Amino acid sequence: MTATREALIRRQQILANFGELVLRSNDLQEILQEGCRLVAEALGTDLAKILEIDRGDGTALVRAGVGWHDDVVGKVRLPLTEHSSESYAIAEGRPVVTQDIAEEMRFEFPSFMKEHGVAAIVNAPIFLPGGLAFGLLQVDERTPRAFDEEDVEFLRTYCMVLGPVIDRLQTAARLGESDERFRLIVEHALDHAIILSDLDDRITGWFPGAAAIFGWDEEEMLGQPVASIFTPEDQASDAPRWEIERAREAGAAPNVRWHLAKDGRRVFLDGQTILLRDATGQAIGFLKIAQDITERKRAEERQSMLQAELQHRVRNVLAMIASIVDRADISGTAEALRDTLSGRIASLARTQVLLTRGVNAGVSLAELIRDELLPLSSGKHTITIEGPPVSLAAKPAEVLTLAIHELTTNALKYGALNNRDGSIAVTWQLQGADEQEWLSLEWRESGLVLQPEVPRREGFGTQLITRRVPYELKGSGEIKLLAEGLWCSIRFPLKPGDSVLQTNIPQRDRTNSER
Repeated sequence: MTATREALIRRQQILANFGELVLRSNDLQEILQEGCRLVAEALGTDLAKILEIDRGDGTALVRAGVGWHDDVVGKVRLPLTEHSSESYAIAEGRPVVTQDIAEEMRFEFPSFMKEHGVAAIVNAPIFLPGGLAFGLLQVDERTPRAFDEEDVEFLRTYCMVLGPVIDRLQTAARLGESDERFRLIVEHALDHAIILSDLDDRITGWFPGAAAIFGWDEEEMLGQPVASIFTPEDQASDAPRWEIERAREAGAAPNVRWHLAKDGRRVFLDGQTILLRDATGQAIGFLKIAQDITERKRAEERQSMLQAELQHRVRNVLAMIASIVDRADISGTAEALRDTLSGRIASLARTQVLLTRGVNAGVSLAELIRDELLPLSSGKHTITIEGPPVSLAAKPAEVLTLAIHELTTNALKYGALNNRDGSIAVTWQLQGADEQEWLSLEWRESGLVLQPEVPRREGFGTQLITRRVPYELKGSGEIKLLAEGLWCSIRFPLKPGDSVLQTNIPQRDRTNSER
Protein backbone atom coordinates (compact mmCIF):
# COMPACT_ATOMS: atom_id res chain seq x y z
CA MET A 1 0.00 0.00 0.00
CA THR A 2 2.85 2.34 0.86
CA ALA A 3 4.60 1.50 -2.42
CA THR A 4 1.41 2.13 -4.35
CA ARG A 5 0.95 5.48 -2.63
CA GLU A 6 4.54 6.47 -3.40
CA ALA A 7 4.06 5.41 -7.02
CA LEU A 8 0.95 7.54 -7.30
CA ILE A 9 2.73 10.54 -5.77
CA ARG A 10 5.61 10.00 -8.17
CA ARG A 11 3.28 9.88 -11.12
CA GLN A 12 1.59 13.10 -9.98
CA GLN A 13 5.00 14.73 -9.75
CA ILE A 14 5.77 13.52 -13.27
CA LEU A 15 2.52 15.03 -14.57
CA ALA A 16 3.37 18.28 -12.78
CA ASN A 17 6.86 18.32 -14.30
CA PHE A 18 5.39 17.66 -17.70
CA GLY A 19 2.96 20.55 -17.15
CA GLU A 20 5.86 22.89 -16.33
CA LEU A 21 7.65 21.80 -19.51
CA VAL A 22 4.54 22.50 -21.55
CA LEU A 23 4.28 26.00 -20.10
CA ARG A 24 7.86 26.98 -20.88
CA SER A 25 8.41 25.25 -24.24
CA ASN A 26 6.87 25.75 -27.65
CA ASP A 27 8.96 22.98 -29.22
CA LEU A 28 6.62 20.08 -30.01
CA GLN A 29 9.44 17.62 -30.61
CA GLU A 30 11.04 18.47 -27.26
CA ILE A 31 7.71 18.01 -25.48
CA LEU A 32 7.00 14.64 -27.15
CA GLN A 33 10.50 13.37 -26.46
CA GLU A 34 10.42 14.42 -22.81
CA GLY A 35 6.91 13.03 -22.51
CA CYS A 36 8.21 9.60 -23.57
CA ARG A 37 11.01 9.76 -20.99
CA LEU A 38 8.68 10.77 -18.16
CA VAL A 39 6.14 8.06 -19.02
CA ALA A 40 8.84 5.39 -19.11
CA GLU A 41 10.09 6.61 -15.75
CA ALA A 42 6.57 6.63 -14.25
CA LEU A 43 5.84 3.06 -15.37
CA GLY A 44 9.29 1.74 -14.58
CA THR A 45 10.29 0.70 -18.10
CA ASP A 46 13.07 1.73 -20.45
CA LEU A 47 11.03 1.67 -23.68
CA ALA A 48 8.34 4.18 -24.73
CA LYS A 49 7.37 5.90 -27.99
CA ILE A 50 4.85 8.24 -29.55
CA LEU A 51 3.42 7.40 -32.97
CA GLU A 52 2.04 10.10 -35.30
CA ILE A 53 -0.56 9.03 -37.85
CA ASP A 54 0.08 9.83 -41.51
CA ARG A 55 -3.34 9.72 -43.16
CA GLY A 56 -1.80 10.05 -46.57
CA ASP A 57 -0.29 6.57 -46.66
CA GLY A 58 -2.03 4.82 -43.74
CA THR A 59 1.07 4.53 -41.57
CA ALA A 60 2.25 5.86 -38.22
CA LEU A 61 5.71 7.41 -37.81
CA VAL A 62 7.73 6.82 -34.65
CA ARG A 63 7.85 10.55 -33.89
CA ALA A 64 9.57 10.36 -30.47
CA GLY A 65 10.84 7.65 -28.15
CA VAL A 66 13.33 6.44 -25.53
CA GLY A 67 15.27 3.20 -25.38
CA TRP A 68 15.27 2.59 -29.16
CA HIS A 69 18.15 2.25 -31.61
CA ASP A 70 19.14 5.31 -33.65
CA ASP A 71 17.48 3.98 -36.76
CA VAL A 72 13.99 3.92 -35.22
CA VAL A 73 12.87 7.35 -33.96
CA GLY A 74 11.92 9.62 -36.85
CA LYS A 75 12.51 6.86 -39.41
CA VAL A 76 10.39 3.76 -38.78
CA ARG A 77 6.78 3.69 -39.94
CA LEU A 78 4.22 1.17 -38.70
CA PRO A 79 1.46 0.05 -41.07
CA LEU A 80 -1.98 0.73 -39.60
CA THR A 81 -3.66 -2.42 -40.81
CA GLU A 82 -6.70 -4.16 -39.45
CA HIS A 83 -4.36 -6.56 -37.65
CA SER A 84 -2.32 -3.89 -35.85
CA SER A 85 -2.85 -3.14 -32.16
CA GLU A 86 -2.48 0.55 -32.97
CA SER A 87 -5.48 0.56 -35.35
CA TYR A 88 -7.52 -1.37 -32.80
CA ALA A 89 -6.73 1.09 -29.97
CA ILE A 90 -7.68 4.09 -32.12
CA ALA A 91 -10.92 2.40 -33.22
CA GLU A 92 -11.78 1.53 -29.59
CA GLY A 93 -10.82 4.99 -28.38
CA ARG A 94 -9.14 3.62 -25.24
CA PRO A 95 -5.84 2.01 -24.16
CA VAL A 96 -5.30 -1.58 -25.30
CA VAL A 97 -2.97 -3.90 -23.33
CA THR A 98 -1.03 -6.89 -24.61
CA GLN A 99 0.55 -8.76 -21.70
CA ASP A 100 2.68 -11.09 -23.84
CA ILE A 101 3.01 -10.63 -27.60
CA ALA A 102 4.17 -14.25 -27.93
CA GLU A 103 0.70 -15.38 -26.91
CA GLU A 104 -1.26 -12.55 -28.54
CA MET A 105 -3.44 -13.91 -31.35
CA ARG A 106 -5.36 -10.73 -32.23
CA PHE A 107 -2.54 -8.60 -33.56
CA GLU A 108 0.59 -8.62 -35.65
CA PHE A 109 3.64 -6.77 -34.30
CA PRO A 110 6.46 -5.04 -36.22
CA SER A 111 9.76 -6.89 -36.41
CA PHE A 112 11.79 -3.99 -34.95
CA MET A 113 9.87 -4.35 -31.67
CA LYS A 114 10.71 -8.02 -31.47
CA GLU A 115 14.34 -7.19 -32.26
CA HIS A 116 14.35 -4.88 -29.22
CA GLY A 117 13.01 -7.70 -27.07
CA VAL A 118 9.56 -6.25 -26.52
CA ALA A 119 7.30 -8.72 -24.73
CA ALA A 120 4.42 -6.58 -23.43
CA ILE A 121 2.86 -3.39 -24.77
CA VAL A 122 0.11 -0.92 -23.95
CA ASN A 123 -1.31 1.37 -26.67
CA ALA A 124 -2.97 4.60 -25.51
CA PRO A 125 -4.58 6.69 -28.31
CA ILE A 126 -3.96 10.46 -28.37
CA PHE A 127 -6.91 12.54 -29.55
CA LEU A 128 -6.88 16.21 -30.42
CA PRO A 129 -9.74 18.52 -29.39
CA GLY A 130 -12.67 17.66 -31.61
CA GLY A 131 -11.93 13.93 -31.57
CA LEU A 132 -9.34 13.69 -34.39
CA ALA A 133 -6.71 11.06 -33.63
CA PHE A 134 -3.14 12.38 -33.59
CA GLY A 135 -1.50 9.03 -32.86
CA LEU A 136 -0.62 6.79 -29.92
CA LEU A 137 1.51 6.71 -26.78
CA GLN A 138 3.06 3.24 -26.45
CA VAL A 139 4.83 1.87 -23.41
CA ASP A 140 6.82 -1.32 -24.03
CA GLU A 141 8.20 -3.86 -21.59
CA ARG A 142 10.91 -6.45 -22.29
CA THR A 143 9.21 -9.09 -20.08
CA PRO A 144 5.57 -10.13 -20.04
CA ARG A 145 3.64 -7.69 -17.91
CA ALA A 146 0.04 -7.26 -16.88
CA PHE A 147 -0.35 -3.47 -16.95
CA ASP A 148 -2.91 -2.79 -14.22
CA GLU A 149 -5.80 -0.36 -14.12
CA GLU A 150 -3.73 2.39 -12.48
CA ASP A 151 -1.15 2.10 -15.25
CA VAL A 152 -3.82 2.36 -17.89
CA GLU A 153 -5.58 5.31 -16.22
CA PHE A 154 -2.28 7.15 -15.83
CA LEU A 155 -1.55 6.70 -19.53
CA ARG A 156 -5.07 7.74 -20.41
CA THR A 157 -4.75 10.91 -18.31
CA TYR A 158 -1.34 11.59 -19.80
CA CYS A 159 -2.77 11.33 -23.33
CA MET A 160 -5.64 13.64 -22.42
CA VAL A 161 -3.05 16.25 -21.43
CA LEU A 162 -0.96 15.60 -24.53
CA GLY A 163 -3.85 16.10 -27.02
CA PRO A 164 -4.56 19.80 -26.33
CA VAL A 165 -0.83 20.53 -26.00
CA ILE A 166 -0.12 19.01 -29.42
CA ASP A 167 -3.09 20.83 -30.94
CA ARG A 168 -1.92 24.20 -29.52
CA LEU A 169 1.61 23.76 -30.78
CA GLN A 170 0.51 22.53 -34.21
CA THR A 171 -1.84 25.51 -34.49
CA ALA A 172 0.97 27.84 -33.43
CA ALA A 173 3.26 26.23 -36.00
CA ARG A 174 0.66 26.67 -38.72
CA LEU A 175 0.15 30.28 -37.71
CA GLY A 176 3.89 30.78 -37.68
CA GLU A 177 4.14 29.33 -41.17
CA SER A 178 1.23 31.48 -42.26
CA ASP A 179 2.83 34.58 -40.71
CA GLU A 180 6.11 33.75 -42.42
CA ARG A 181 4.38 33.30 -45.75
CA PHE A 182 2.54 36.57 -45.20
CA ARG A 183 5.82 38.29 -44.32
CA LEU A 184 7.51 36.94 -47.43
CA ILE A 185 4.55 37.95 -49.57
CA VAL A 186 4.30 41.51 -48.27
CA GLU A 187 8.06 42.02 -48.38
CA HIS A 188 8.34 40.89 -51.99
CA ALA A 189 5.01 42.14 -53.40
CA LEU A 190 6.49 45.55 -54.14
CA ASP A 191 3.87 46.31 -56.81
CA HIS A 192 1.09 45.92 -54.23
CA ALA A 193 0.29 48.56 -51.63
CA ILE A 194 -0.76 46.81 -48.39
CA ILE A 195 -1.92 49.16 -45.65
CA LEU A 196 -3.57 48.50 -42.28
CA SER A 197 -5.61 51.17 -40.50
CA ASP A 198 -7.70 51.45 -37.35
CA LEU A 199 -11.42 52.20 -37.19
CA ASP A 200 -10.66 55.92 -37.55
CA ASP A 201 -8.75 54.98 -40.74
CA ARG A 202 -5.38 56.02 -39.33
CA ILE A 203 -2.48 53.94 -40.58
CA THR A 204 -1.27 51.19 -38.25
CA GLY A 205 0.63 49.08 -40.78
CA TRP A 206 2.65 50.37 -43.73
CA PHE A 207 4.27 47.49 -45.61
CA PRO A 208 7.22 47.52 -48.07
CA GLY A 209 5.00 47.54 -51.17
CA ALA A 210 3.28 50.72 -49.99
CA ALA A 211 6.66 52.32 -49.26
CA ALA A 212 7.95 51.36 -52.72
CA ILE A 213 4.87 52.71 -54.51
CA PHE A 214 4.27 55.92 -52.57
CA GLY A 215 7.80 56.83 -51.43
CA TRP A 216 7.02 57.39 -47.74
CA ASP A 217 8.64 55.04 -45.22
CA GLU A 218 6.83 53.41 -42.30
CA GLU A 219 7.89 55.98 -39.69
CA GLU A 220 6.47 58.79 -41.80
CA MET A 221 3.08 57.14 -42.32
CA LEU A 222 2.18 55.41 -39.04
CA GLY A 223 -0.64 57.38 -37.43
CA GLN A 224 -1.38 59.36 -40.59
CA PRO A 225 -4.87 59.25 -42.14
CA VAL A 226 -5.20 56.99 -45.16
CA ALA A 227 -6.87 59.95 -46.86
CA SER A 228 -3.42 61.56 -47.14
CA ILE A 229 -2.58 59.32 -50.13
CA PHE A 230 -5.75 60.35 -52.00
CA THR A 231 -5.56 63.05 -54.66
CA PRO A 232 -6.62 66.58 -53.64
CA GLU A 233 -9.73 66.38 -55.81
CA ASP A 234 -10.78 63.07 -54.21
CA GLN A 235 -10.16 64.53 -50.76
CA ALA A 236 -12.26 67.54 -51.69
CA SER A 237 -15.12 65.26 -52.80
CA ASP A 238 -14.86 63.29 -49.53
CA ALA A 239 -13.99 60.07 -51.41
CA PRO A 240 -11.91 58.60 -48.52
CA ARG A 241 -14.87 58.78 -46.13
CA TRP A 242 -17.29 57.30 -48.66
CA GLU A 243 -14.90 54.41 -49.33
CA ILE A 244 -14.63 53.62 -45.60
CA GLU A 245 -18.38 53.88 -45.07
CA ARG A 246 -19.03 51.49 -47.92
CA ALA A 247 -16.49 49.04 -46.48
CA ARG A 248 -18.26 49.24 -43.09
CA GLU A 249 -21.61 48.48 -44.66
CA ALA A 250 -20.65 45.88 -47.27
CA GLY A 251 -17.46 44.45 -45.79
CA ALA A 252 -15.36 45.71 -48.69
CA ALA A 253 -15.21 48.68 -51.04
CA PRO A 254 -13.46 49.04 -54.41
CA ASN A 255 -10.37 51.19 -54.42
CA VAL A 256 -9.73 51.86 -58.11
CA ARG A 257 -8.46 55.38 -58.52
CA TRP A 258 -5.47 57.69 -58.81
CA HIS A 259 -3.45 58.30 -55.65
CA LEU A 260 -0.75 60.77 -54.68
CA ALA A 261 2.88 59.78 -54.02
CA LYS A 262 5.41 61.62 -51.86
CA ASP A 263 7.17 63.27 -54.79
CA GLY A 264 3.90 64.51 -56.29
CA ARG A 265 3.57 61.69 -58.81
CA ARG A 266 0.19 60.13 -59.36
CA VAL A 267 -0.12 56.36 -59.18
CA PHE A 268 -3.15 54.35 -60.23
CA LEU A 269 -4.15 51.53 -57.86
CA ASP A 270 -6.60 48.71 -58.51
CA GLY A 271 -7.74 47.02 -55.30
CA GLN A 272 -10.14 47.26 -52.41
CA THR A 273 -10.55 48.33 -48.81
CA ILE A 274 -11.66 45.47 -46.53
CA LEU A 275 -13.26 45.68 -43.09
CA LEU A 276 -11.33 43.52 -40.58
CA ARG A 277 -13.12 41.69 -37.75
CA ASP A 278 -11.80 39.71 -34.77
CA ALA A 279 -12.88 36.19 -33.80
CA THR A 280 -16.03 37.56 -32.12
CA GLY A 281 -17.07 39.48 -35.23
CA GLN A 282 -16.16 42.87 -33.79
CA ALA A 283 -14.80 45.37 -36.32
CA ILE A 284 -11.16 46.20 -35.53
CA GLY A 285 -9.89 48.13 -38.56
CA PHE A 286 -9.34 48.10 -42.30
CA LEU A 287 -7.02 46.49 -44.81
CA LYS A 288 -6.29 48.35 -48.03
CA ILE A 289 -4.64 46.16 -50.64
CA ALA A 290 -4.18 47.29 -54.21
CA GLN A 291 -1.92 46.67 -57.19
CA ASP A 292 0.00 49.46 -58.82
CA ILE A 293 -1.18 49.45 -62.45
CA THR A 294 0.00 52.96 -63.29
CA GLU A 295 1.91 51.90 -66.40
CA ARG A 296 -1.00 49.80 -67.65
CA LYS A 297 -3.42 52.68 -67.01
CA ARG A 298 -1.21 55.13 -68.85
CA ALA A 299 -0.79 52.65 -71.70
CA GLU A 300 -4.58 52.32 -71.92
CA GLU A 301 -4.92 56.10 -71.96
CA ARG A 302 -2.27 56.36 -74.67
CA GLN A 303 -4.05 53.67 -76.67
CA SER A 304 -7.34 55.46 -76.28
CA MET A 305 -5.70 58.72 -77.33
CA LEU A 306 -4.15 57.04 -80.35
CA GLN A 307 -7.50 55.62 -81.40
CA ALA A 308 -9.20 58.98 -80.95
CA GLU A 309 -6.40 60.70 -82.84
CA LEU A 310 -6.63 58.15 -85.65
CA GLN A 311 -10.39 58.58 -85.96
CA HIS A 312 -9.96 62.32 -85.78
CA ARG A 313 -7.26 62.35 -88.42
CA VAL A 314 -9.14 60.05 -90.80
CA ARG A 315 -12.20 62.29 -90.61
CA ASN A 316 -10.02 65.34 -91.09
CA VAL A 317 -8.17 63.93 -94.10
CA LEU A 318 -11.38 62.85 -95.77
CA ALA A 319 -12.90 66.26 -95.13
CA MET A 320 -9.83 67.99 -96.50
CA ILE A 321 -9.82 65.82 -99.63
CA ALA A 322 -13.50 66.60 -100.11
CA SER A 323 -12.68 70.29 -99.76
CA ILE A 324 -9.83 70.01 -102.29
CA VAL A 325 -12.07 68.24 -104.78
CA ASP A 326 -14.89 70.72 -104.16
CA ARG A 327 -12.62 73.69 -104.93
CA ALA A 328 -10.94 72.14 -107.97
CA ASP A 329 -11.18 73.96 -111.31
CA ILE A 330 -13.24 71.78 -113.61
CA SER A 331 -13.02 74.12 -116.59
CA GLY A 332 -9.85 72.48 -117.96
CA THR A 333 -9.10 68.98 -119.21
CA ALA A 334 -9.59 65.84 -117.23
CA GLU A 335 -5.82 65.28 -117.28
CA ALA A 336 -5.15 68.73 -115.80
CA LEU A 337 -7.75 68.13 -113.08
CA ARG A 338 -6.22 64.77 -112.30
CA ASP A 339 -2.71 66.23 -111.99
CA THR A 340 -3.90 69.06 -109.78
CA LEU A 341 -5.85 66.84 -107.43
CA SER A 342 -3.09 64.24 -107.33
CA GLY A 343 -0.47 66.84 -106.34
CA ARG A 344 -2.59 68.32 -103.56
CA ILE A 345 -3.57 64.95 -102.12
CA ALA A 346 0.06 63.73 -102.27
CA SER A 347 1.14 66.86 -100.43
CA LEU A 348 -1.45 66.28 -97.75
CA ALA A 349 -0.39 62.62 -97.48
CA ARG A 350 3.24 63.57 -96.83
CA THR A 351 2.19 65.70 -93.90
CA GLN A 352 0.04 62.91 -92.49
CA VAL A 353 3.06 60.58 -92.51
CA LEU A 354 4.96 63.08 -90.38
CA LEU A 355 2.02 63.68 -88.06
CA THR A 356 1.31 60.00 -87.40
CA ARG A 357 4.75 59.26 -85.99
CA GLY A 358 3.21 59.58 -82.53
CA VAL A 359 0.51 61.25 -80.47
CA ASN A 360 0.69 65.03 -80.99
CA ALA A 361 3.87 64.61 -83.04
CA GLY A 362 5.16 67.91 -84.36
CA VAL A 363 6.28 68.63 -87.93
CA SER A 364 9.50 70.47 -88.68
CA LEU A 365 8.70 73.61 -90.68
CA ALA A 366 12.01 73.44 -92.57
CA GLU A 367 11.43 69.78 -93.42
CA LEU A 368 7.91 70.51 -94.62
CA ILE A 369 9.11 73.29 -96.98
CA ARG A 370 12.00 71.22 -98.36
CA ASP A 371 9.70 68.25 -99.04
CA GLU A 372 7.35 70.44 -101.08
CA LEU A 373 9.73 72.80 -102.83
CA LEU A 374 12.99 71.02 -103.61
CA PRO A 375 11.63 67.97 -105.50
CA LEU A 376 9.94 70.29 -108.06
CA SER A 377 12.94 72.53 -108.67
CA SER A 378 15.33 71.66 -111.47
CA GLY A 379 18.42 72.35 -109.41
CA LYS A 380 19.26 75.36 -111.63
CA HIS A 381 17.42 77.88 -109.52
CA THR A 382 18.57 79.69 -106.40
CA ILE A 383 16.42 78.51 -103.51
CA THR A 384 16.89 79.79 -99.96
CA ILE A 385 15.17 78.13 -97.01
CA GLU A 386 16.13 79.79 -93.76
CA GLY A 387 14.73 80.27 -90.27
CA PRO A 388 14.95 79.06 -86.67
CA PRO A 389 13.80 75.53 -85.71
CA VAL A 390 10.01 75.40 -85.52
CA SER A 391 7.81 72.39 -84.76
CA LEU A 392 4.27 72.73 -86.05
CA ALA A 393 1.19 71.19 -84.50
CA ALA A 394 -1.17 69.22 -86.71
CA LYS A 395 -3.53 71.96 -87.83
CA PRO A 396 -0.92 74.56 -88.94
CA ALA A 397 1.14 71.77 -90.51
CA GLU A 398 -1.78 70.74 -92.71
CA VAL A 399 -2.61 74.31 -93.74
CA LEU A 400 1.01 75.27 -94.41
CA THR A 401 1.67 72.08 -96.39
CA LEU A 402 -1.08 72.94 -98.84
CA ALA A 403 -0.06 76.61 -98.92
CA ILE A 404 3.58 75.79 -99.77
CA HIS A 405 2.40 73.23 -102.31
CA GLU A 406 0.19 75.82 -104.05
CA LEU A 407 2.98 78.41 -104.03
CA THR A 408 5.44 75.86 -105.45
CA THR A 409 2.99 74.71 -108.15
CA ASN A 410 2.30 78.30 -109.11
CA ALA A 411 6.06 79.05 -109.28
CA LEU A 412 6.54 76.03 -111.52
CA LYS A 413 3.76 77.12 -113.90
CA TYR A 414 4.06 80.89 -113.91
CA GLY A 415 6.85 82.04 -111.61
CA ALA A 416 10.44 81.57 -110.55
CA LEU A 417 10.68 77.85 -111.28
CA ASN A 418 9.52 78.53 -114.84
CA ASN A 419 12.33 81.04 -115.46
CA ARG A 420 16.00 80.15 -115.56
CA ASP A 421 16.95 83.39 -113.77
CA GLY A 422 14.27 82.99 -111.13
CA SER A 423 14.96 82.47 -107.43
CA ILE A 424 12.88 81.72 -104.37
CA ALA A 425 13.61 82.71 -100.78
CA VAL A 426 11.49 81.22 -97.99
CA THR A 427 12.36 82.73 -94.63
CA TRP A 428 10.67 82.85 -91.27
CA GLN A 429 11.15 84.21 -87.80
CA LEU A 430 9.51 84.00 -84.40
CA GLN A 431 7.93 87.12 -82.94
CA GLY A 432 6.16 87.92 -79.71
CA ALA A 433 2.65 89.31 -79.85
CA ASP A 434 -0.28 89.32 -77.41
CA GLU A 435 1.84 87.36 -74.92
CA GLN A 436 2.13 84.61 -77.51
CA GLU A 437 4.79 83.42 -79.89
CA TRP A 438 3.92 84.05 -83.53
CA LEU A 439 5.41 82.58 -86.67
CA SER A 440 6.03 85.06 -89.48
CA LEU A 441 6.80 83.34 -92.79
CA GLU A 442 7.67 85.07 -96.05
CA TRP A 443 7.81 83.62 -99.57
CA ARG A 444 9.56 85.81 -102.10
CA GLU A 445 10.18 85.14 -105.79
CA SER A 446 12.58 87.30 -107.81
CA GLY A 447 14.51 87.47 -111.10
CA LEU A 448 11.36 87.61 -113.18
CA VAL A 449 10.17 89.88 -115.97
CA LEU A 450 6.41 89.87 -115.63
CA GLN A 451 4.27 90.59 -118.68
CA PRO A 452 0.86 92.20 -118.42
CA GLU A 453 -1.88 89.61 -118.61
CA VAL A 454 -5.56 89.25 -118.08
CA PRO A 455 -6.23 88.94 -114.33
CA ARG A 456 -7.10 85.42 -113.31
CA ARG A 457 -9.86 84.52 -110.92
CA GLU A 458 -8.93 83.93 -107.28
CA GLY A 459 -7.86 80.28 -107.07
CA PHE A 460 -7.60 77.61 -104.42
CA GLY A 461 -4.09 78.67 -103.30
CA THR A 462 -5.02 82.31 -102.88
CA GLN A 463 -8.15 81.37 -100.96
CA LEU A 464 -6.17 79.04 -98.75
CA ILE A 465 -3.61 81.70 -97.83
CA THR A 466 -5.80 84.81 -97.58
CA ARG A 467 -8.94 83.28 -96.11
CA ARG A 468 -8.19 79.95 -94.49
CA VAL A 469 -5.07 81.06 -92.63
CA PRO A 470 -7.06 83.77 -90.81
CA TYR A 471 -9.98 81.38 -90.27
CA GLU A 472 -8.12 78.20 -89.33
CA LEU A 473 -5.01 79.59 -87.65
CA LYS A 474 -6.31 82.92 -86.31
CA GLY A 475 -3.58 84.72 -88.19
CA SER A 476 -3.15 86.57 -91.47
CA GLY A 477 -2.25 85.68 -95.05
CA GLU A 478 -1.35 88.03 -97.88
CA ILE A 479 -0.27 87.58 -101.51
CA LYS A 480 1.04 90.34 -103.81
CA LEU A 481 2.29 90.24 -107.37
CA LEU A 482 5.23 92.67 -107.45
CA ALA A 483 7.34 93.80 -110.40
CA GLU A 484 10.12 91.30 -109.59
CA GLY A 485 7.83 88.43 -108.76
CA LEU A 486 5.31 87.01 -106.30
CA TRP A 487 5.47 87.82 -102.58
CA CYS A 488 3.52 86.03 -99.84
CA SER A 489 3.32 86.56 -96.09
CA ILE A 490 1.74 84.17 -93.59
CA ARG A 491 1.53 84.96 -89.85
CA PHE A 492 -0.19 83.05 -87.06
CA PRO A 493 0.26 82.27 -83.35
CA LEU A 494 2.16 79.09 -82.49
CA LYS A 495 0.14 77.16 -79.99
CA PRO A 496 -0.66 73.49 -79.42
CA GLY A 497 -3.71 72.38 -81.35
CA ASP A 498 -5.43 69.32 -82.63
CA SER A 499 -5.48 68.24 -86.23
CA VAL A 500 -8.97 69.44 -87.11
CA LEU A 501 -8.88 71.35 -90.36
CA GLN A 502 -12.32 72.85 -90.17
CA THR A 503 -14.55 72.58 -93.20
CA ASN A 504 -17.44 74.68 -91.93
CA ILE A 505 -15.95 77.83 -93.49
CA PRO A 506 -18.71 80.23 -94.64
CA GLN A 507 -20.31 79.22 -97.93
CA ARG A 508 -19.37 82.45 -99.70
CA ASP A 509 -15.71 81.41 -99.59
CA ARG A 510 -16.31 78.08 -101.29
CA THR A 511 -15.34 79.13 -104.84
CA ASN A 512 -14.61 76.57 -107.52
CA SER A 513 -11.63 78.19 -109.18
CA GLU A 514 -7.99 77.58 -109.93
CA ARG A 515 -5.27 80.06 -109.40
